[in-house]
Amino acid sequence: MNLNALQRGIVGRLEAIPTESELSTVGFLGRGRIRAGKAVTDLLRSLRHQQPMDWDPWILPDGDRYRLFYLRGVAGYTPWWTVSKICGAVSSDLQHWQSLGTLLEPEAAHAWESGRVCAGCAYQEAGVYYLFYSAGGSAGVDLKNEAIGLATSTDGLHWQRHDDHYPLLPDADDPWYGRCNWTGHFHWRDPYVFKDPQTDRYYLFICASSKTPGNFQGCIGLAVADSIAGPYRLLPPVVAATADTAVDWAFYHMERPQVFFRDGKYHLFFSCFRMFLNPRWLQRQNSRRVTNSSLYWYVSDQVTGPFQPVSDNQFIVTNSEKTGMYGTNLLPIAHQPNEFIAYGWYHRLHALEVSPTFRVRWQTDRLTLSANLRGSSVGVEGIFRL
Repeated sequence: MNLNALQRGIVGRLEAIPTESELSTVGFLGRGRIRAGKAVTDLLRSLRHQQPMDWDPWILPDGDRYRLFYLRGVAGYTPWWTVSKICGAVSSDLQHWQSLGTLLEPEAAHAWESGRVCAGCAYQEAGVYYLFYSAGGSAGVDLKNEAIGLATSTDGLHWQRHDDHYPLLPDADDPWYGRCNWTGHFHWRDPYVFKDPQTDRYYLFICASSKTPGNFQGCIGLAVADSIAGPYRLLPPVVAATADTAVDWAFYHMERPQVFFRDGKYHLFFSCFRMFLNPRWLQRQNSRRVTNSSLYWYVSDQVTGPFQPVSDNQFIVTNSEKTGMYGTNLLPIAHQPNEFIAYGWYHRLHALEVSPTFRVRWQTDRLTLSANLRGSSVGVEGIFRL
């Protein structure tokens, strides 16, 4: 949230360098690039040694201000993602933020959310704020289990958990969703609530694993309700491997989903760390296009899917791979239906990017990005094409 223009530019360039997780799969020159990238990352981290460890922001427009929600962890904790809470801030310009402190912490009385409170989304309706969140346990099997909860507030500061209909998670005998074959993780997180303008029903899009063979089972799960608080009923995933496509399926997980309805179609965006992509799939891709920052773009005629890549060779949003951000979301700009801000977090530094740095213009068949990395001048320009 407080990187300067030089740091942003450096982190963006680091995206073209493999990470340590790929040491065993690259050659001598690749290993040298990894070591160089690590050295630069360590230097940037040392310059931020007193900064907190933050990730996965989401923003709710609220009248003339913006409400920011994000995760905060414990520096040096291993694995880093196993301890987290939700913090908040407010701003009128996306540049100057007033901290609201901790909004939601793990609940020791509930095993399913005793270890970490994870990413979600926020919605406002009839004077009530709705905070959908995901969570996991602190030990044993609950450490690799996830579920979805709901908290509500009337002031955006004090939140009350809802026990009715929650936690939301699939049953053990669910026909569509299951545990990951590779890691034993039960992925069920990052809920994104979407009110369908066609039906006025509420849909939760969820990062999940499908019951398919192989190690790459990432899918986008779905649940539906007639009212925002639920109860929600599970539906088949909107994007998932089939028995025939499982061996070449790209994604171990499909994180931070976001959906828009434009021009009669539903547009789905999501992220996946490069280290969790299927090597068989990667071999057929342009390696420069696939980084941790790459934002994937799928489309469907129906809110319930199936969603498909927007085209065979342009389903990675062009230039998203250069931002240095992960979990990129798009924030609509009020009274400008074709203008958006792209925001996320710098995964190498665990720092938020929630400023107007990355501006996006969405036209009929393309998204145009302008990245302001040098104060008032435009440093990088590109086109997000279908």
